[in-house]
Amino acid sequence: MAPLRIGVLVVPPIQLLDISPIDLFAMMCTSYFEACKLPQPILDLAMPDSDMTIAYISKSADPSPTTARLGLQINATLTDPKVAPGSLDILMIPGPPPGLKPEQEVLDFVRAHVEKGVELLTICSGVYVAAYAGVLDGKRATGTRGIQDHLDKEFPKVHWQDARYVRDGKVWSSGGITNGMDMVGWYMRERWPELADIVLKMADVDVRPAEYGESKAKMNAWFLFKIIKAWFFGPSKSKRE
Repeated sequence: MAPLRIGVLVVPPIQLLDISPIDLFAMMCTSYFEACKLPQPILDLAMPDSDMTIAYISKSADPSPTTARLGLQINATLTDPKVAPGSLDILMIPGPPPGLKPEQEVLDFVRAHVEKGVELLTICSGVYVAAYAGVLDGKRATGTRGIQDHLDKEFPKVHWQDARYVRDGKVWSSGGITNGMDMVGWYMRERWPELADIVLKMADVDVRPAEYGESKAKMNAWFLFKIIKAWFFGPSKSKRE
């Protein structure tokens, strides 16, 4: 198994749920399998810890704020040689606030990595970063379902899909938040089928189909009902009250 070099591009503030799929990659390592006391035939499938590196990258080296009020430790900046274009196998982009336009240095960083052939994985509103960088133009992609109308208007050169996850060549994108788990599980099964099955079973991650189980119209109707209910009746009382 070839070494795996992963970069997580942090455009603060991000949601921890968006970044959580990185743990599925980390769980592929020998140390995790050993901690779970798995039998030797299963241990033999794991990736040596020394073969996987994960860099948390941001423009600033300061801890990055998150919506969960936690400071995420950054171990590489955009100019760090260890994360230079061509040095990563995967660049994962978790979501900043929807619509936030990253600084030019961040967009240049994404473009340079895509030009070098990195596999790009965007999660939730992280797709905005890739779209602003222009690397999705002419490609199929998806994003958070509730903001797809805005994505259509803001980035008309992208072929937006109503799906949990989409692959177009080396660009993988996912819909809202936990769809990142579905996408990464799918990605892992494409690359390391046997190992991925074990990791996903241990994590109790059941990769859902790319197609949503309900139509967009039904989802919008549900939100409309909630809006009308809140308008007429206000917030529901807690059962403890």
